[in-house]
Amino acid sequence: MLRKENVHFRKTNKNTVVKRVREVYLRNDIPCLSTQCPKEPPCHEAVKVESSLLSAEQNDYLIPDYSVALRYVELLEQEELTNIIFTETILQRLQSEDKSRTYKSLRQVAKDPRRRSVVFSNEHCKETNVLREPEESIEHRDWRALVQTAAWYRRHLHGSANIILLSEEFKQEDVLRIDDTTGITVMSLKEYLTKFWPKTAVLHELLASLKEAILEEDLENQTQSSTTSKKTSGGTGYQEYKPLSELEAGVKSERFFQGVMRVRANHRDQAFIRGDANIGEIVIVGSEHRNRAVHGDVVVVELLSKSSWVAPSTHISYNPEEVHAAAEDEEESSSRVRTREVKPTGRVVGIMSRNWQPYVATLQEGSEQEAGSFHLVLPLNPIIPKIRIRHHDAKVLANQRIVVRIDSWPVNSQYPNGHYVRSIGPAHDLDTEISAILIEHGISVSQTTQGFSEGSLKEMPVNTPERPWIADPAELSRRRDLRNHTIFSIDPPNCQDIDDAISIKEIGNGQIEFGVHIADVSYFVRENSLTDLEARARGTTVYLSDRRFDMLPKVLSEQLCSLRHHVDRYAMSVMWTLDSEANVLTTWYGRSVIRSACEMEYEQAQGLLNGKDVVPGLDAKTCKQLKPSVVLLAKTMRKVRARRMAKGGLELESSEVKFKFKEEDGGISDILPKQPLEVHQIIEEAMVMANGYVAQRIYQGFRESAMLRHHPPPIESHFKMLLRAAESKGFSIDTTSNLALANSLRECAAKSENDIEFIKLLKTMATMAMSEASYISSGSFEVSKYAHYGLALDFYTHFTSPIRRYADLVVHRQLMSCLLGSTPQTTDNSSDFLKNGLKMEQVAGHLNYKNRESKLAQKDSTELFQTLYVLQKTRNPAAIENGGDDPEAEDLPFMETGIVSEIRENGFFVFVPRFGIRGPVYLKEKSGEISIPLSALKQSGAAAAAAGGNDHLVTISGCEMDTDLMTQISVKVPPQALGSHAASLPNISTLVQFRLFDKVKVALRLKKSLAHRHTIYMTLIGLDHQSTATASSGTGKAGSGRGATPIKGHSGRLFKKAGEQLKQDEVKRIAQQDPSLAPLQQRDLIQGIQEGQQQQKKGGKNSRKQQQAADPEEVYYQSRPESSLYNLIESFDRFRIVESNESPS
Repeated sequence: MLRKENVHFRKTNKNTVVKRVREVYLRNDIPCLSTQCPKEPPCHEAVKVESSLLSAEQNDYLIPDYSVALRYVELLEQEELTNIIFTETILQRLQSEDKSRTYKSLRQVAKDPRRRSVVFSNEHCKETNVLREPEESIEHRDWRALVQTAAWYRRHLHGSANIILLSEEFKQEDVLRIDDTTGITVMSLKEYLTKFWPKTAVLHELLASLKEAILEEDLENQTQSSTTSKKTSGGTGYQEYKPLSELEAGVKSERFFQGVMRVRANHRDQAFIRGDANIGEIVIVGSEHRNRAVHGDVVVVELLSKSSWVAPSTHISYNPEEVHAAAEDEEESSSRVRTREVKPTGRVVGIMSRNWQPYVATLQEGSEQEAGSFHLVLPLNPIIPKIRIRHHDAKVLANQRIVVRIDSWPVNSQYPNGHYVRSIGPAHDLDTEISAILIEHGISVSQTTQGFSEGSLKEMPVNTPERPWIADPAELSRRRDLRNHTIFSIDPPNCQDIDDAISIKEIGNGQIEFGVHIADVSYFVRENSLTDLEARARGTTVYLSDRRFDMLPKVLSEQLCSLRHHVDRYAMSVMWTLDSEANVLTTWYGRSVIRSACEMEYEQAQGLLNGKDVVPGLDAKTCKQLKPSVVLLAKTMRKVRARRMAKGGLELESSEVKFKFKEEDGGISDILPKQPLEVHQIIEEAMVMANGYVAQRIYQGFRESAMLRHHPPPIESHFKMLLRAAESKGFSIDTTSNLALANSLRECAAKSENDIEFIKLLKTMATMAMSEASYISSGSFEVSKYAHYGLALDFYTHFTSPIRRYADLVVHRQLMSCLLGSTPQTTDNSSDFLKNGLKMEQVAGHLNYKNRESKLAQKDSTELFQTLYVLQKTRNPAAIENGGDDPEAEDLPFMETGIVSEIRENGFFVFVPRFGIRGPVYLKEKSGEISIPLSALKQSGAAAAAAGGNDHLVTISGCEMDTDLMTQISVKVPPQALGSHAASLPNISTLVQFRLFDKVKVALRLKKSLAHRHTIYMTLIGLDHQSTATASSGTGKAGSGRGATPIKGHSGRLFKKAGEQLKQDEVKRIAQQDPSLAPLQQRDLIQGIQEGQQQQKKGGKNSRKQQQAADPEEVYYQSRPESSLYNLIESFDRFRIVESNESPS
């Protein structure tokens, strides 16, 4: 190791000269990080490094200079560009010039193993270190360093790779100062793309767009330099940000507060951050106080005086785009409990990091007619401000969805400056809108195009009609042969990617052999192979309403890994020996070979379970073979499920729907709500059981890096809406533990048997209160935090779906590593990746992000098709006959019954269970006028409107309104407001009350927009008196719903007799009150109650202490990610409930 000193002299502001000495330690063992390294062993093996390697498949290595790295980073981020060498010279300069965003982007490219790109420490390599010469500029010194690095790579690799220096400032002749420049080529980006990517239009369009953005930035910098003062705000109200040192000191001293800024989707003039535990939420009102910050930026906020503090709005926004966006807002849930509590306000004084992303946008209407090259575009997400872009021909962009990016936001500019990236198609075209959804949620280009690299496809086994895949005899000999077992799968109709299958049989002595068999993806996808790296980057298969985007190539996902019937398939199996009460006696894990007897659909299995001897789609012989297994499976899983429910397992609710499409034109023929079947719960319980046992097993071998899935307890304040809603119906909910919550919900269900919708809504509210389940590395958390709150399990993971979830593939590898060890704790044969807790934590974070965005994309897709369905139903044939939207042709009425799901100050939200649609009903107009349709004042008004009456079209204005947030809203009609209607309708009601859970008749309508997606809203027709009366007859009145739960009511007696034999009739009486407890025997019920009570005593106290001490930022990330009651992200694990044709299985 050689030490060198760089000496610099600098004059200070006080005219003194300071000598600065920088020591650099040079090494001769810096690895080249190339698979073409000629040394034995390769230099990257001699020095242990954590990096991907430059590929040998391409002979060209790219070295970008500072001009390219700084201004064309988006081009370097494109997946097509690989084998990039990022030099230490360029990265250090980006850091020194405070270009942290660009620096992080380049490091992220190097971290992506698919890109085969590296960071080379040329400044510490003895042969590539270059000293700055006297009077030499930094630019020329850095260029010499890059040329020296290029020459070293040519020599080190013996000329096996061509080196391309990418530069927008230097030319080929600028490398002549180096003695040997053979194989070193200098290219501009345009020259490089023209030669190597001539047909990739996306790259050429992006380059042209970036050049325009750079030109604009240069012009703007010249303009700013000619002004006398840069401190003025130019009339925008914005202020310069405070220096970084002042921001950091202010945050440390608690004078400032730092956090992620979230714009409130339902009211765009309000944003907020999470302050500390004392200050809570800090509201930022207006664009001036937001000071150029964009949703998702990490900002520093200064508190304003108390006189300016405000209460968050309790109104429904009158902007339909805001209402739609509020359904997607992760943080809107934090204010779901609408109160008028005053909150502190602040203003942004600095930005710690930007969250600028690619945005889908549309040109502002009329801009294509304006002269000039600068235009405003409206992002599809309304919480993002308008963006000013430069484009030479705006007419080309008219009525198009385009992708733009923000480049800067000067202090004197009302809007941020950005640039056009590419066009994705006409607005409101189905494929365009699907592409927009995928871009908004960060789904990669390779996944959306279903593309896998040529190298990845070369790794795939061959399976063609001419050369069908055949199981390897040597591999078969290493596996447990289960082909003589009766094994079957149960999935949605037309399922192609079948992850799991089940076997069950009685083996004598009252014992049962039960097995869960999962596709052995890890056999075909080797760790760190190109296919593995691509699957890791994708994270999950993305399921939309009419299509899916796979995580793995189809030869695996639909063929060789899919557990199709009548063919041999490799599997990872978990097999248990159970006693007659479904208690586990022995457990076996291992690799197996299976041959499925049948690919059953849910409805077919349910038919056999219901006693049918033959079901549609299956022959009599197959039904006779499978029926005993299905019945035994149901009997066994009922006992397993009942035991888990008695310990606190939750049964919550979502509002999933599936779409039926017309074969002739692809239109939507119907929307069908999920029809829950018992077989859903049976398969779910089998998968939960397998996941729980595998979690325990991998934790034994990987104490510091097991891939687990945990579900933390909810934050107590998130239950406020659920508690108020239950109170409005006369029920009380105990939320001190999962057991208490489960018992309370069961009590409500038992006493509201005739009001199914109320129970569904109540369970949905409980779901919305949940924290989000997530993947963790076991070494990053205490053992006490591994538990899954919703499932009432101490250990849990994802093992059962490796075809569509990368986490499951990791778990498979960890399980196999445990099984190959000599003891349960031995994992010496495992890779460094599986044992590295830090790496596992990073992968878990990446998979959490991918899983969350996939769920949001799926939800957006559902809303898109719901909108298309309403458009079909309301479109007037006269408009179609005229060849388009005829403004004279009014929309047709589309009436449905809905349920009041949330009360606001100016109206309420209604949920239509039939279609899974939620929308606002306004009683107070934007002008402040309160009105109600005439049909709502009549007892028979809703029925008359549905039968063709016009009373719903007559509006009564001048009404008065009183609101009790979260429970009811009342509209009083003064006699003078009725006018002529008072004489003709003497029995008309002048007071109408809308309570939470009331059934109402509404008309579904569509608000059309060019810049944003069409949105559904509703107009009121009236109370659905017939439905309300029917439901109320079975619902507990005030006070009647406060009785004890089946377990809770008898808990005192049970615990006193813990060591005694309970009477048979008493246990039966408890079980009869809750059917889910019926399969339990006396001793199981008593044991479950005792264990649950112990957990309740321990967990209740601990969770309260933890919640009180929770860090505000941690609380934010635990927040429920949805504001709507019916647009849910999976906050805990529910399997096989979505029944769309391409749903996860």
